[in-house]
Amino acid sequence: DALLTAVYAQNTGVDKNLNSDQEAFQTIGDALRESLMPPQIGAALYKAAAKIPGVNVVDDAVDASGRHGVAVSQDHGNQRTEWIFDKDKLTYLGERTVLINDDSAGGKAGRILVSTAVTERAVVDKAGQKPSPGTAT
Repeated sequence: DALLTAVYAQNTGVDKNLNSDQEAFQTIGDALRESLMPPQIGAALYKAAAKIPGVNVVDDAVDASGRHGVAVSQDHGNQRTEWIFDKDKLTYLGERTVLINDDSAGGKAGRILVSTAVTERAVVDKAGQKPSPGTAT
């Protein structure tokens, strides 16, 4: 609850296309996508996102590499964004965006618009350096 309160407090309302709940969901998604964090922090973000009004839990979602997990999702317009987590550890696996309804451009409901998978993350000492084999998580 404290983490979610902090997320809402951080939001500034800059994006006028999003309400405060959508902005909180986006803020958590940015952190998941762009940060290397301990697994327990990712799990806390999952649990915080699940408490945002309008967010749903998806019992079985699949990332771009084919791994099944549990997801939190939020609809915005005609798209549903899902962040996918390992079912046991709640570590972030990836995300996907799905078309909710058929659209005027010929897209069919259920079409996956974006699908990603995080297969490896690592910290290195300098830009351009590659992690040693077997050290990335």
